Amino acid sequence: MELPFELYKRHKTDKKCHWKKRGMVFTPEEFEKIYKKYIYATNCELCDVLFPNSRNRCLDHDHLTGKIRNIVCNKCNHQKQDRKSFKETNTGEKYISKIKRESYKQGYYFRIQISRDGKHILNTTRTSFEKAVIVRDTFIREHPEIYS
Repeated sequence: MELPFELYKRHKTDKKCHWKKRGMVFTPEEFEKIYKKYIYATNCELCDVLFPNSRNRCLDHDHLTGKIRNIVCNKCNHQKQDRKSFKETNTGEKYISKIKRESYKQGYYFRIQISRDGKHILNTTRTSFEKAVIVRDTFIREHPEIYS
């Protein structure tokens, strides 16, 4: 598979140092897997917009734990703020984010968000993770043309 962008000689070493400096936590094996996924990424994992260049890619991570979550565009990285996307992390469920409710309410809700070409084609919420998975799976099953 061909790389989407040309990499300079010390790219891998520089990224490893930069990510560690930013507080990201990973084993040497995890780094290899993450780096390979990162350099071949062509689209934002949240909004699906095409990366125009290699500088538009960001490695999103949880600032409290250092756990890496997604490869995202600059826009999504700045918009996320305290939202925690669980895409391919502890739930392993694509397109589902767990979001803390406003301070006067208790708990969390789950946003199901599927985008294509930078536009949301599904953007809804559910009160439980199980209901969110059902909505996402039903949408995917009913719209096979999007995923073919």
